[in-house]
Amino acid sequence: MVGGTLRDIRAEIRSLACSDGDYAVVCGRTGSPPGAAAGQRFPGRRAAGEAAELTRDYRAALRRYDPNSPYDDPLVYEVAEGPPRAAEASADEYARYSAFCHDTAGALFEGLSELGYREAETAAMETYLTLAEVVDDRDDFCLTLVWSLMSELDVRLSADEQRAVVETAAGLFCPTPTPNPVDAALRHLEAVGFVEGYSVRPIPDAEAAGTAGADARTDARTDGDDSSRTWELTFGDYALAERTGRIPTLPLAVALVRRTPVRTVRFLDGEALSDGRWRLRLRMSPKNGAGHAPGSAGLVSVEAIENRWLNDPSASLGR
Repeated sequence: MVGGTLRDIRAEIRSLACSDGDYAVVCGRTGSPPGAAAGQRFPGRRAAGEAAELTRDYRAALRRYDPNSPYDDPLVYEVAEGPPRAAEASADEYARYSAFCHDTAGALFEGLSELGYREAETAAMETYLTLAEVVDDRDDFCLTLVWSLMSELDVRLSADEQRAVVETAAGLFCPTPTPNPVDAALRHLEAVGFVEGYSVRPIPDAEAAGTAGADARTDARTDGDDSSRTWELTFGDYALAERTGRIPTLPLAVALVRRTPVRTVRFLDGEALSDGRWRLRLRMSPKNGAGHAPGSAGLVSVEAIENRWLNDPSASLGR
């Protein structure tokens, strides 16, 4: 399956890397590192060049299923000098969006393969191939791939298995603790065109539980803080918006977990709002000695509160 092929290519890239290398790779069309080389540094220009070619192979493996996937334009640069200006000034919005979808999907396929969830991996690809035959806009193939993974993980894996897949996929992006992981994850999704216009606010435990008596935190920082925290997220133009009883959370979960690897993420619920926006609540808690906190859930999709905006066919829910 595709997951095994992608794992082999990433392993070759990692074999060329070193922790203190002077060179790295960036995509000239998106301004970001190709997903297969994210977080990797290389000891010399030649090794980085080989890694750049392998990122093309990685994308080519996914292009067999989405012929409309943009081609990578990997550029080698010296870390001390920073990425080339051409990459920093890149404004190819669709390339950013498509690369995000494919990088997320590729990492999830790798995670399924590594963990041995072959049935779910096969089912996700079969669902995608079936849907791709009826998708009107070829630009939606990349999103359909993510949706197919979300759909099959939701019905075939338990909450603990879903957590393992999400954490494995997030780990492929060289996870790094980020001071404001919730804001950083949403800012990234907005930059690649997956959401538009977002807000984040911490909510006190009492409000989250529907009781009184707790003080709200006023900042969005979690680094160095051992407390649990609940957040309310709102955003519009969600690429995966759908009029069902559940809200897909999978891309956000991967983006968030890679930015807060020392904490457990649990999505609580979601709601469609009147202006085509969405509201999600999530809770982050310190991991225990076993590496995770009990009750991790909602990393693939979360139940949506029933209201008129969810059920009104005239209401705009996304793109």
